[in-house]
Amino acid sequence: MHNYNDIQIIIMAGGVGSRFWPMSTPDYPKQFIDVMGVGRSLIQLTVDRLKPICPVENMWIVTNEKYIRIVKEQIPDMPVDNILSEPEARNTAPCIAY
Repeated sequence: MHNYNDIQIIIMAGGVGSRFWPMSTPDYPKQFIDVMGVGRSLIQLTVDRLKPICPVENMWIVTNEKYIRIVKEQIPDMPVDNILSEPEARNTAPCIAY
């Protein structure tokens, strides 16, 4: 099996999820909601799927400043330094550039 310990993964979680309204709101968007009905949010499920191939220390979550608290609550083993807050939402390309 390949050793993936040297890869870095970026998880983009800054959107407001407007197409999932009314379930998703600007204060609590879809990435933090259990939309599958399995007791885990979309971001938690994403991290769960990645853990077998990448240590959480090599994952980076880029989100909006106002969602940092939610990320910390939902992914408690994520190093705080690996949660990046984009200054303002400007879609995907600026998120990656940041």
